[in-house]
Amino acid sequence: MEQKNRIRIAVLVALIVVAAVFGSFGYSYLTTRTHRITLPAVRPDGSYAPAGPSDTSARHLEVTPDTVQAVIASLDRADSYYRQLTISTFWSGGSSETAVQTWVDGEYTYVRTVLPSGQIRHTLSQGDTVYYWYSGSSTWFTAPAGTLSPDLSQRIPTYEDVLALDADLISRAGFESYGDLPCVFVETRVDDPGYLERYWIGTDSGLLVGAQTVKDGVVVYEMNAAAPIQTPCPTDVVFALPNGQSLHSF
Repeated sequence: MEQKNRIRIAVLVALIVVAAVFGSFGYSYLTTRTHRITLPAVRPDGSYAPAGPSDTSARHLEVTPDTVQAVIASLDRADSYYRQLTISTFWSGGSSETAVQTWVDGEYTYVRTVLPSGQIRHTLSQGDTVYYWYSGSSTWFTAPAGTLSPDLSQRIPTYEDVLALDADLISRAGFESYGDLPCVFVETRVDDPGYLERYWIGTDSGLLVGAQTVKDGVVVYEMNAAAPIQTPCPTDVVFALPNGQSLHSF
């Protein structure tokens, strides 16, 4: 009986040791593993094919300076939403702030911008044409979309600019929170010495939710769109010119 008790004790001790070893390994793995994201297969034309749950062609990529642009391109960018953002510019001894509201539904974008002067500019884009006017005015101006894109009218870097960054200039990339939003983060050097540009793209919305320009370690420009995004776009917004002509309805 005594011999059997010794055996039972020895087996129990061995099990405890094995459990401790595997527990330590599991804890180490969970706390040190790198974030990964599923990247769909690439089509022959260079676009990304949506990856279903059983798509074995999907690859798991770490977000690094080499892979970050492909990861961003694979995100689903919301095409119907409302959001608010703030643009801040800083200089020695002062700063200015611009408040922006944006409504997007497909190819239609309406932007209401409160400029630092207090003047309100309205921008309405429809396909290849952009209309813009100021509050109190009954007339408007037009411009080709290529010269005044919806992103430019919000004074934010374009989404395409992030994808077109010179990969050799990307110094840091990874997953990082911006406010409470989980994001893909990119930091890149620019041609002008002393400058860095930083971007945060929301993994839930696929939208650029934060951007900074840094000179010699000091932030000189910041775009903050960390406020909650409403999707789809509210149906009570009016995509219309000052004369009441509607360009888009839900």
